Amino acid sequence: MKISKDYYYNIDTDMIMYPHNWAYIICGGRNTGKTYGTLKSCYLNDRMFTFIKRTMDDVDLICAGGKNNDYFDLSPFKAINRDLDINVEARLIRKGIGGFYDDERLIGYIVALSGVTKFKGFDLSDTEWMIFDEFIPREWERISRQEGEQVLDLYKTIARDREHRGREPLKLVALANATELSNPLFNVLEITDVVAEMDRRNLYITEQQDRGIFIHLLNDNAEFRKQEEKSIIYKAMAGTKWLAMSLENKFAYNDTSNVEKKNMKNFRPLYRFHYKNSWTYVYYNEEKGYYVTKSKAGKKLPSYDLSLDNDYRRFYLEQVLDLQEACINDHVKFDSYMIYDLIMNYKKHFRL
Repeated sequence: MKISKDYYYNIDTDMIMYPHNWAYIICGGRNTGKTYGTLKSCYLNDRMFTFIKRTMDDVDLICAGGKNNDYFDLSPFKAINRDLDINVEARLIRKGIGGFYDDERLIGYIVALSGVTKFKGFDLSDTEWMIFDEFIPREWERISRQEGEQVLDLYKTIARDREHRGREPLKLVALANATELSNPLFNVLEITDVVAEMDRRNLYITEQQDRGIFIHLLNDNAEFRKQEEKSIIYKAMAGTKWLAMSLENKFAYNDTSNVEKKNMKNFRPLYRFHYKNSWTYVYYNEEKGYYVTKSKAGKKLPSYDLSLDNDYRRFYLEQVLDLQEACINDHVKFDSYMIYDLIMNYKKHFRL
């Protein structure tokens, strides 16, 4: 089959059309060429980049082929090498740190998020793009609760004072399959609800111009989808949640049925809690149950500040358990998926 030039995702199109952002969040189904297209763009444009993986083992695996070990090549440049007839190698420098080399010329760094925070004083300031590959962790992966903060801290470390010196901001390019709405990067950027609404309304592109954040939920082109639908596994998995995630670009494993906008008439405020720089209020109506919303209800309510150790523990014991039980019995609705996930998966967010 002859493959057209637009068959796989081309990040340059997004960069040209939406150039004034610092963060580019790209989510989509499997095998749409997100990593391929991003690294290929860096190579063709002679752009220095830092390629971020989650663990040191990930970096070690990428570099396992090393020099003169072509029979065991797991580098993301493998397909690019084939298509461009080049020979970019991934070489390990030390545990969790490596580089991509075009012959003997360094063209990009490889860094493990879990390992780089252990080192101080390193300088990657020649980096133009920081590429976080597979930034949405899979359900079975164990990750730090502060991974989102780690990503932004690494961004600042790499960027250093480039903007003070009149250089363009470092670009964060985050790539992942559409598997989980509540993930560390979405949560720290506070775009979880934005992406949930995009997914609900079948919107594919959003640009938050005031914040410099661009989000693209990839819509597989017709040519790609037609070919994928013929594959054996997609025929076998027709109608499943996995297919919705993989082929249809849906966050199919996330239940948003408890998230809705409600009329506040006859609801009375019970208490409020502070989370991620804003207050959320819990209301109650004897017929309709609880409603958890950002609609304000004054300051003279019982309050919990979840940035304080005592308060987030007290909130769990005094309120969260009751809200979880009420939700199970369909007596709670939320106006935000992020807050729904906070309440129903509280231990994922806080160490108790």
